[in-house]
Amino acid sequence: MLNRTAVLEHFKRISQIPRCSKQEEKICKYLLDWAKDRGLAAYTDPTGNLLIQIPATPQRENSPGIVLQAHLDMVCEKNPESPHDFNHDPIQLIEEGDWLKAKGTTLGADNGIGIALALALAEDPKISRPPLELLFTVDEETGLTGARGLEPGFFSGRTLINLDSEDDGVLTIGCAGGRDCELRLPLARQTTPDEYRHYRLTVSGLRGGHSGVDIHEQRGNANVILAQVLHKLTASFDFQLAGLQGGSAHNAIPRAAEAILALPPGSEPTLMAEIVSLTTELRKTESQEPTLVLELAETSEKARTCTQECTLKIIDLLLTAPHGVIAHSSTVAGLVETSLNFATIKERDDHLVLLFSLRSDRPAGLSALTDRLAALARLSGATFTASPGYPGWQPDYNSPLLARASQVYQTLYGIPPKIEVIHAGLECGLIGAANPGMDMISLGPTIKNPHSPEEKLDLPSLDRFCRFLSALFG
Repeated sequence: MLNRTAVLEHFKRISQIPRCSKQEEKICKYLLDWAKDRGLAAYTDPTGNLLIQIPATPQRENSPGIVLQAHLDMVCEKNPESPHDFNHDPIQLIEEGDWLKAKGTTLGADNGIGIALALALAEDPKISRPPLELLFTVDEETGLTGARGLEPGFFSGRTLINLDSEDDGVLTIGCAGGRDCELRLPLARQTTPDEYRHYRLTVSGLRGGHSGVDIHEQRGNANVILAQVLHKLTASFDFQLAGLQGGSAHNAIPRAAEAILALPPGSEPTLMAEIVSLTTELRKTESQEPTLVLELAETSEKARTCTQECTLKIIDLLLTAPHGVIAHSSTVAGLVETSLNFATIKERDDHLVLLFSLRSDRPAGLSALTDRLAALARLSGATFTASPGYPGWQPDYNSPLLARASQVYQTLYGIPPKIEVIHAGLECGLIGAANPGMDMISLGPTIKNPHSPEEKLDLPSLDRFCRFLSALFG
């Protein structure tokens, strides 16, 4: 059986290597060196994807080859107090009981554990296996760039196991499609009166999470909460906005957001009392967020403010921006069909830029939500752009690989695995679209709270998964 210790040793080495999205050069070099040291053929394509060919074990040379696929990048999120530098520092791993975590940051088990599993399986001479192709893609987390750039013929296998699922005992055979949309609102600025004081209003302490996996849990969105707070404040204060930012990634539910407010002197006591009152109110309405924090602090930073008209237009736009589950599936109980993540707020080139991540099982659902955001842009005077998006992965319930995996799991554990279609996006959609007829499933050990510093890997589930993957190849 594939050894958990060997898998975790690989994962520990991978965790030493910075690998945020679009910065996969170091992990790619590490894997090329790993292949070279073992005399294995390895190739990269113009997009940066990596393929390593693993010969079959004796008497399996004529078996059909299998592609093991994982992505090289990770979501780089950290707690506000963490000094971690994702460009240089290794992830600090912490083992607590049955869980593997990271100190103040995302763990990177999504999808580092998939890489580690592939390497450990390739190294283990005791596991009978056909020819393998280890396919490692780049920039999955910010746009599935690697999968999108795969050229025909880069790999030869017609059966693919994606190692990017996060639930032990679940065989995933389909996923939603998606796209990103951006609204750009021009900012009208003015010189702030000298006597005005600037205050930083911060929303923090939220759980965050994966915008596909966790969207149905109604976790708080810091951008949405900040909009609600600013709207409430307009009833009592004539403030002007001097800065806004929130969220960090298109596929992470925002955990923190902040605004810089400019107000006349003498406003602070009343404003502080209002913030305390709003904190109490929000903790009641945001029941999923017991550690939600609103903070107000004077700042020495001075900046030109938006005009009063522009300030109110911004708040109206933020307040009407949609977020969350839009529709549930009419055929699969409990499955989210269409959703939207109000992902980030940024200032860029005298514009306020809002980024939304859209997902849907139906092209029509994705199109309708895109049209809705385009209409919001027109109403607010913002410009609108939409990415080409990525296709969903349509389930094949007659898949030979699915039948094999189901039978192996039933034999090992005495119960059938759960077979599901998920709302999160997987690279299988793009890979299948470019390679019609591919037989694919996605699987993996249990990972909780991906895309947030609460991410953790269930170690007992990794044991079970190692056993299952070994038997699948037997």
